[in-house]
Amino acid sequence: MQNLKELVEYSKTLNILFIEDNSDVREQLNKLFKNFFSHIDISFNGYEALQEYKNFRVKNNRFYDLIITDISMPKLDGIELCKEIFKINKEQKVMIISAHTEKEKLMQLNEIGINHILQKPVEHTSLISTLSSLISSIKESK
Repeated sequence: MQNLKELVEYSKTLNILFIEDNSDVREQLNKLFKNFFSHIDISFNGYEALQEYKNFRVKNNRFYDLIITDISMPKLDGIELCKEIFKINKEQKVMIISAHTEKEKLMQLNEIGINHILQKPVEHTSLISTLSSLISSIKESK
């Protein structure tokens, strides 16, 4: 694995979509994400996020590098959002940040190919470790 400084430098070139319906959590996590990413689009629910995802693709002729989403959201939950995104782009990198610990929901995420799941409240070292792993993976795949 590359050193953290290198990864942070590389992460500044990435585009992410962050979806969180709780304004306090969204604000707190967005501050943290700004240490890594220069371009962060934010959505407040799954339906809005799916539209944003499609619009980004049309406008930029490429996909977001990373999606970070909650599970429980209005209009379209995080699991359904991910299913819809994977219909468009099977290779999309996704990280889930959720208060859910229900085995059924976690199994659904695993079944659709998501294995980067962080528990709320987010522990700083777990977040850094997961982001580092995802950023390395994105860098290697480009």
